[in-house]
Amino acid sequence: MNADTEEDMARLRAHIETLADETRLSPEPRLAEELGVSRGRLRTLLKRLESEGAIWRHVGKGTFVGRPMLAGPRVELAGGASLNEIMDARLLFEPLLAARAAIMARPADIAALESCMAEMRAARQLSQWKRLDERLHHLIAEATHNSLLVLQYETLRTHGRTGLDGRLQDVFGGQLPPADTTTQHADIVRAIDRHDPALAEGLMRAHLASVRDRLFGLA
Repeated sequence: MNADTEEDMARLRAHIETLADETRLSPEPRLAEELGVSRGRLRTLLKRLESEGAIWRHVGKGTFVGRPMLAGPRVELAGGASLNEIMDARLLFEPLLAARAAIMARPADIAALESCMAEMRAARQLSQWKRLDERLHHLIAEATHNSLLVLQYETLRTHGRTGLDGRLQDVFGGQLPPADTTTQHADIVRAIDRHDPALAEGLMRAHLASVRDRLFGLA
C-alpha cells in the first residue's frame, strides 16, 4: 500500500477501535464520506480488515466489528462456561496450537505474525491492544493450517470475549498491559519462526498462565 492508502487505513482502524464487538458499521456510502475516501478504496480497506479478522460481513445485514459469533449445538453446550473454565481450556489447547504452528507455519504466516507484533508494540490504547492480541492468537491458530483446530480456537475465544474484555478493563483501567505481556507474545512468534514446537508450546503455556494469574489470580 502507498502512503495515502496506509493513512486511510489508519483512519479506518481508529474508527473501528472506538466500536464494541458486534457493532454494525455504517453503510459504505456514509462510511466512505465520513472517512473522506472513495467507495472503491473503502472496499479494499474493508477486505484487508476482514482478512485480519477485525471485521466480518453478513450478507444482507451489513459489516460488523470483530469475528462472527458461532452457532450450533456444539457451541451451545459451551454457552454456560465460566471464564475460569475457558482459561482452563485455553491453557490445555493453545500451547498445542503454538506447537503445531511451529511445525506448519509458512513464510506468509510468519510475516503476518510479525506485522501484528509490530502493531502491538506501537499500540497506545487498550482497545487497540486487545484487538491485536486476539488477532495474534488467531493468526497462530491459522498457522496450523487445520480448519478444525481454528474452529475450536474460535469457539473458546467467542465464549470468553465479553467477560475477558470486561476483566481486562477492570484490571488495567484502560491502560495498556505491562510490557512483558507483549514480550511474551514476541517470544512465542520467534519460536514459531524457528520451527521449534517444544519451545513454542512451553512459551504459550507460560504466557497463558501469566495472563490467568494477572487477571484472575488462579495460576
